[in-house]
Amino acid sequence: MLEPWNDPSIMAPPINTTFIHGFEDIEDLSYACNSIIKVLSNQLPLHNESALLSRFIYKFDKKFRNDIGYRIMKKVNTALRKYLQLNLIKDVKSFIAVVPSSNTDIYLPTLQMLQFILLRIITFSKIMIRICTSSKQAAIYYMDRVQRGESHWMSLMPFALLSRIWSLSLVLAQNSCSWYLNLYPYLNKLQVNGVEFLPLHFKFPSDLGIFLDIQNIDKFGRLQWSVIKKKINVKVDFAEDYDFDLDSILEYVKEVNKDDTVRQNELGTEKKITLIKPTELVVGHNDLSDLGQSVPREYFKTFFNQVDKQDNNSHSVLMVTDKSTLNLFIDNEEKFRIENSSKSLTRHLSFMQWHSLKTNLSKVSDCLSNNRKIQRKFNKIWREKCLETDNK
Repeated sequence: MLEPWNDPSIMAPPINTTFIHGFEDIEDLSYACNSIIKVLSNQLPLHNESALLSRFIYKFDKKFRNDIGYRIMKKVNTALRKYLQLNLIKDVKSFIAVVPSSNTDIYLPTLQMLQFILLRIITFSKIMIRICTSSKQAAIYYMDRVQRGESHWMSLMPFALLSRIWSLSLVLAQNSCSWYLNLYPYLNKLQVNGVEFLPLHFKFPSDLGIFLDIQNIDKFGRLQWSVIKKKINVKVDFAEDYDFDLDSILEYVKEVNKDDTVRQNELGTEKKITLIKPTELVVGHNDLSDLGQSVPREYFKTFFNQVDKQDNNSHSVLMVTDKSTLNLFIDNEEKFRIENSSKSLTRHLSFMQWHSLKTNLSKVSDCLSNNRKIQRKFNKIWREKCLETDNK
C-alpha cells in the first residue's frame, strides 16, 4: 500500500470552513502561506534549467544511451516533471483564499484542507530530495569523464547544469522543512468538517527534516573513487610567524625558491661528470702494407636495426594492397594503440570508434578476395571512419 504522500489518487478535500472561537493566530497562518507562495512563484531559474536538461537528454540519447551518468540524469528529468505536475502553489492559494483577513471573522479552513497541504509539502520535499541526490550522482560520473578526458567537451555542460539543479533543489528542500514546521502546530487548532480522506493509521511527522534525514543528504551519492583527498603539509613556523598577508606570502615563496636553487647548485657541484676521451688511431707510416682498422662485431648489428626501423616506419595506409597487408596493418595498428606509440594513425579516435573501424576492415578482409576491390573498399572505409572523424 502506498503512503498517502506518494499516492496520486488522493483528491483534494472540498473547500469548506468551520466556526472556531478564540483563534488568534490568523496573521501567523497567513504569513506562513504567503511565504510558500512567494518562494514558489519565483522558480523561473529552475524551470529554465529543467528545459535545458530535457534538451540535453534528447541530444545525448544516441551517444550516451548506455552511460550510467546519462541514465541517472534521466531520473532527474523524471523527477522535475513530477515537480511541475505537483502544482503546490495552486493548492496553497486555494487554502489561503479561505483564511480570514482579521480576527473578527472566526470561520477558518477545515482540518482536512490543512492535512492536504501538509501532504503536498511532504511530496514536494521528497521530489526535491530525489532531484538533489540524483543530480549529485550524475554529476559525479560526468566529472569523472572530464578528469579522464573522455568526451570532456560533452561532459562539462551537463556537469554545470546538474550542479545548478542540485543547488536549487537543495534550497527548496530546506525551505519545505521550514514550511512544514510553520503549519504543523495548526493541526491541533483546526477542526474536522466532513469525511476524513486519510487512513486511520497515518500520522504526520513532527519534524520533516528528521523524517527526510536532510542533515545527511551530503552523504548520498558519494563514491570513494570520485573523491580524491590531497593532504597539504603546511609548516607550523610559517603559520605562526606570518599573518598571511600578500607581501609576506610572496616573500616566503621567494625564500623557498632561493633555497631550492641553492640545493640544486650544491647537488650539481657534488656530481662530477667524467668524460671519456676517444682513442686516437695511430697508423704506422713505416709499414709497407695498410692493415686497416679493426671493427667490432656489434658495429654490424646497427645495419640490421636500421632495417627493422624502416619496416616499422613503413606503417601507413599506402601499404595496404591485398588481404595479407590489410591484416598486417590491423595488427600493427592495434599494437601501436596498446603501446600508445606516436606511429599509431588512429590516436585521435576513441576506443569505440577504433573498434567500429577495426570491425569494418576485418569484414573487408573476410568477404573480398580481389586485391583491387580490397584496396578500394579499404580507402573508402578509412576516409569515412578515420579522416572525416578527424576533421570533425
